[in-house]
Amino acid sequence: MLNLSKKALFAASLATALCAGLYAADAPEAEACGCFVPPDPTVPIVQAGERILFGQQNGLVTAHIQVQYSGAAEEFGWLLPMPSVPEMTLGTDELFAQLIAQTQPTYRLDRTYKGDCPFDPNRGQGGGGAFPSNDSAGGAEGGDVNGTPLVLRDSIGPYDFAVLRADAKQPMLDWLDQEGFFVPSGTEDVVDAYIQPGGYFLALKLLSGNDVGDLQPVVLEYESDLPMIPIILTSVAADPNMGVQVWVAGEDRAIPRNYHHTKINDAAIDWNKAGANYVDVVTDAVDEIDGHHSFVTEYAGSSNVMLDVLDYQGRFGNMAELAAQTTAVDFVGYMNNTGYPLFNNNGPNGFSPTYASQILNILQSHLPVPSKLLEQDITPADYYWNIYYYLGDYREQNPGDFLDLDIDFDPVVVAQELQERVVDPTLAAGKMFRDHDYLSRLFTTLSPNEMTKDPVFSFNPDLPDVSNVHSGEITYYCHLLAEPTLETTPAVLITEQGFKLVYSNGTGDADAVNPYEGISMPRSHYQEVLREEGEPEVVVDNTDEIRLALSEARQADNGGCSVSGSGTGVGSLALLGLALLGLRRRRED
Repeated sequence: MLNLSKKALFAASLATALCAGLYAADAPEAEACGCFVPPDPTVPIVQAGERILFGQQNGLVTAHIQVQYSGAAEEFGWLLPMPSVPEMTLGTDELFAQLIAQTQPTYRLDRTYKGDCPFDPNRGQGGGGAFPSNDSAGGAEGGDVNGTPLVLRDSIGPYDFAVLRADAKQPMLDWLDQEGFFVPSGTEDVVDAYIQPGGYFLALKLLSGNDVGDLQPVVLEYESDLPMIPIILTSVAADPNMGVQVWVAGEDRAIPRNYHHTKINDAAIDWNKAGANYVDVVTDAVDEIDGHHSFVTEYAGSSNVMLDVLDYQGRFGNMAELAAQTTAVDFVGYMNNTGYPLFNNNGPNGFSPTYASQILNILQSHLPVPSKLLEQDITPADYYWNIYYYLGDYREQNPGDFLDLDIDFDPVVVAQELQERVVDPTLAAGKMFRDHDYLSRLFTTLSPNEMTKDPVFSFNPDLPDVSNVHSGEITYYCHLLAEPTLETTPAVLITEQGFKLVYSNGTGDADAVNPYEGISMPRSHYQEVLREEGEPEVVVDNTDEIRLALSEARQADNGGCSVSGSGTGVGSLALLGLALLGLRRRRED
């Protein structure tokens, strides 16, 4: 969607195959109180500018759009091209946090140790064998309202929204200006692509009394055969190399119908830092395509990875029981015991709870954290999770910290707000993965000058699944050094695609520069065209060029000596070490 903000942020808009449109645009990530922590802190989370989940079934597209915005509340707005008048409901940030956690690309190494390695976990001498750790609208459709392009206007949650006809540009822009919907400079030029008889725009802004902390995802359902992202509209305020992250739920694997498809060269991935350069590799790989129009498939497989994640049985308890809790301690305690917070076993303090931003916003509004506690860096999440303690023993021992304590609230009102803004959106999001058997995740990056073609997504039942978990094999040769360490020991890494990287001087510590970082080689392994049936059509295969580049790098590293081309071979330095070790052992015998 086009985010109408002076401050650099367009949110999401999506659309359909026949020039129908809607999807999310760019944004520096908005801060959400109680942001979710990924289950594995070594996994590099993609900080996408646009995140959206499409569901497509029986001529209807359902789009969950994450709202990302930073700036003044009065300068927030969306303008989304639509193929038809949508039904609009509220969504939840937890959907995207869980989608990321369940489908995030990960790069892991299986380690083998040759020689007497003190850091070999099987040696029994500690040191650790693991490498150091391094993402429904009310109203009715009709004609002109008082001679304007307005079709309907309503509100939901924190939003004031309107649906406008897209028959002509100027009447629509004039109406937005008159009604206080902020439109940034440049919109007038790019919006032309979406002005057409029978089209619509959805415009949103914050209701009076709300601020950017009240933003939450929206869900749009509209008639269309296929989902599409009107990326042209996004270009008005997009950042360079803006991430576009798309999930598609359907019956088969999703494909970019009018964009190329790229498989990245995994020899360019920094495996020793858990793929920390992943986004850079993707950016470079898709830029190798003419026009830079290509997507990478990061996951394609069963939607069961999301089954019972959002809507497991018994979650949220009983709303009548929640509304009957009349004290702050009992009310929040009931929430904590019925699945409102999530839990991360790898937090800074081990087991730690997190809350969706919508939950924290509601609790902060009705049961605010005392200011003195916030000054002591006690987070809202910590306060609500430990509310028995803070309003019990801690309060008795530190009464001065609670001078502005406000625990006078209406449990019925708060429970109703939680129902509308948290419970219903979360359960509805979970149902999507019961209604659709297959889930695909695609990713690309685009700069404003590259946003010249709206990507359309379709399906191909003949394509294989794509795992988001990638494994390489690294072998350490410890006999070469008197006191080998994990970082300085010569090693050989075989990537999942079979490429060989030789580290004759070790892999370096967590701060070391990847010695293969600067090698001149393609970042794409294959450039493909995916169709709605059949196997991929490979238009560029860079396998030989990648192997040649790696071979030349190994020879340069070994002083020009040749290196074995086998999957288990090592550089000349490692081979010399093996020979010396054998000679020493024969002499000892």
